Amino acid sequence: MAQRHKSAQKRARQNITRNRRNRVTKSHIRAALKDVQTNTDAALGPKLAVTAQRVLDRAAGKRVLHKNKAARLKSQVMRKKPASAKPDATT
Repeated sequence: MAQRHKSAQKRARQNITRNRRNRVTKSHIRAALKDVQTNTDAALGPKLAVTAQRVLDRAAGKRVLHKNKAARLKSQVMRKKPASAKPDATT
């Protein structure tokens, strides 16, 4: 930790706090993306995709992720989610 200036000491404390907060947010992102990727249940797929999108949007809003990266990941999530079980329209 910085020792000479008060402002440097405060900045070091803020960096530690923000690092912890960002680490938690990134962990939530990884978990949500993994849930979508490993899901095999068609009924649960859309709910997991929406949850992952919400997590990514929050991370982009907090500037933990760049907004373009969040958009790219959201696009990948929507391509990976299994199609929901829809009845045939031929009946």
